[in-house]
Amino acid sequence: MLPAWLGAGDALQKVIDQGQQGILEEMCRDWPFFSTRIGMLEMVFGKTDLWLTEYYDQRLVEPALWPLGEQLRRMLKHDIGVVLAIANDDHPMADQPWLKESIGLRNIYTDPLNVLQAELLHRSRQLTESDPQVEQALMVTIAGIAAGMRNTG
Repeated sequence: MLPAWLGAGDALQKVIDQGQQGILEEMCRDWPFFSTRIGMLEMVFGKTDLWLTEYYDQRLVEPALWPLGEQLRRMLKHDIGVVLAIANDDHPMADQPWLKESIGLRNIYTDPLNVLQAELLHRSRQLTESDPQVEQALMVTIAGIAAGMRNTG
């Protein structure tokens, strides 16, 4: 999901810093293309789990690289704030409560799959030779997470 949002907040923030937040708000209200893009960003933000990214870092990333993950999480928080300010919302997907609820219901299933995936990746890195059971379990987590992250239903 990183490519879906990374950089968008900085670009929007530059426009705000130039005193043009009102224009962005008007575009969000009156221009379907821009409104859809902001809505897509809100959906992506609604699917992010900061605790989960931190868990992946702690389980799979060398401590020397943890600052990169921390920086990305700070950027994400900032970008969420920028988009919410433009949309005049308090939280992502405020105007689509059904989608927010759907994502919340899917998280019940995808969160454990993500944790399991991180554990399986950690285990696979510890092995001296490949283990077909670990590889199969990883494929199951990938398929399950992909199914849960779809944009519909």
